[in-house]
Amino acid sequence: MTITVMLAALVTLLAAGGPGSWLDAKPLVNWNVAGAALPARPGPKDAELGLGGRCRSSVRPPTTIEDRALVKRGWSLVGPATRYATTVIDFAMSSADGMCRPNGYQGFVFVNGKFAGTLAPHPMDSRTDGAVSGQMITLRNANDIEAAFARYSDKDPLCCPHANSLVTYTIKTAPAPRVFPVAVKTRPN
Repeated sequence: MTITVMLAALVTLLAAGGPGSWLDAKPLVNWNVAGAALPARPGPKDAELGLGGRCRSSVRPPTTIEDRALVKRGWSLVGPATRYATTVIDFAMSSADGMCRPNGYQGFVFVNGKFAGTLAPHPMDSRTDGAVSGQMITLRNANDIEAAFARYSDKDPLCCPHANSLVTYTIKTAPAPRVFPVAVKTRPN
């Protein structure tokens, strides 16, 4: 399948439903491209995340090569990194809501310091359908990831999604590191 066909299928899927609709796709479409550039932060910088900003305490300083690459692209780091051997998952956000929860955030996967892909096809907002939590990420080994995404319906209160979708991923390292979503299992809460 060519990159153009994959991107067209993803755009069609996202247009048909909400931000979590990619979790319902059959077959699951991969948005990650081997050798792709690390994406830049979407939208303008949120002043609340900067020095003196109300949500500054939600942002952690960069300490690794992966962290520094994200900050250089305009992202603000949030939560701890998850590491197994040479594989790292970092979360970074572009803004925060009124309670300083991450908005416009993404899970970025790196292998040997090289960007391998994201955990979702687009940035996520806290407390919305298809949002992942850093506390819901497991690196089983250097090549296998599990991530749980909240599934909200229009009737769910913001505290309590009606289900979670567990996505399993694998990482292939040749010719360049690339993350592949392999399967999705949705279970009611």
